[in-house]
Amino acid sequence: MQQLDPPRRLRRFGAPALITLICLIAAGCGAWRTDTSASFARQEVSYVYAPGTGKFYLGGGRSTVQEAYDPHTQSWTTVAPLPAALDHIQSVVLNDRIYYIGGLISWPAPAVSSVYIYDLSTNTFSTGASMPTARKRGAGGVAVHGGKIYYAGGLYNGAAVNWFDEYDPTTDTWTSLTDMPEARDHFQAAVVGDRFYAIGGRNTAINATTTVNDAYDFGSQSWVTGLAPLPTPRGGFAAAAIGTTIFLIGGEGDGRTYPTVEGYDTGTNRWTRYADMPTARHGIEAAVCNGAIYIADGGTKQGGGAPTAIQEVFFPGERTDC
Repeated sequence: MQQLDPPRRLRRFGAPALITLICLIAAGCGAWRTDTSASFARQEVSYVYAPGTGKFYLGGGRSTVQEAYDPHTQSWTTVAPLPAALDHIQSVVLNDRIYYIGGLISWPAPAVSSVYIYDLSTNTFSTGASMPTARKRGAGGVAVHGGKIYYAGGLYNGAAVNWFDEYDPTTDTWTSLTDMPEARDHFQAAVVGDRFYAIGGRNTAINATTTVNDAYDFGSQSWVTGLAPLPTPRGGFAAAAIGTTIFLIGGEGDGRTYPTVEGYDTGTNRWTRYADMPTARHGIEAAVCNGAIYIADGGTKQGGGAPTAIQEVFFPGERTDC
């Protein structure tokens, strides 16, 4: 983000507040670019960047097709298929492997407990220890911290839960941790420093969105509540952490899809509005490379029935290609 020297009469408001004001007046900070579309349209997908291969990987959307996007050639290729056709599935990259965790067979149920592990070097899948049967779910928030994978909330038997679980890939075991303060689904999680942030989402019903902003502190092993609420309540958005800021992109609720991009600065506990995504959509996951945020596919209408294959890239600050 370009740092502006504010007029003297505005300096008393402080830099964070001033930057927010400038962004609002200018219809949001940052810039978007359209990249090569994926091979076919789908929503409720997972999308991650793997530094080891320099490629992005798109899966889910009630399909077994897994695609890889090469940002240097701006082209897509098909790689090993997922073992099952699922949606509302989350994935993370850890130690040159992609972990596809849980998911739904259809919305809002039934859920699955599977852990599918894609080896980037061999282009093959294996399976990890499943979630405990009584805690299987999809549409939750997943993120990595300290070499372990954490899964919060989600849909179990068609209803939102507040469960919080840890998966250790080294021991291939699951551990139940302290529940979130409230049940939620259809949100994306992000880790900044020693905290796991669970922001927004909804409680089962598609329009039952929330603005709540909670964080699990790994040091105290407890939830921190009362953080600055999400300005635009919505579910089904993408989340990406860059530095100390968590960007929430798109989503759905109140009968519509959102192009909205809002950034939460975990250091100052403040929100900033950024430039809208060109194609409003939900059912997406954000993949980050070199400070750029990539969004592929997603649903262009609330609920199902209007997927897209469009890929767009957001540059919150200086424009640098992956």
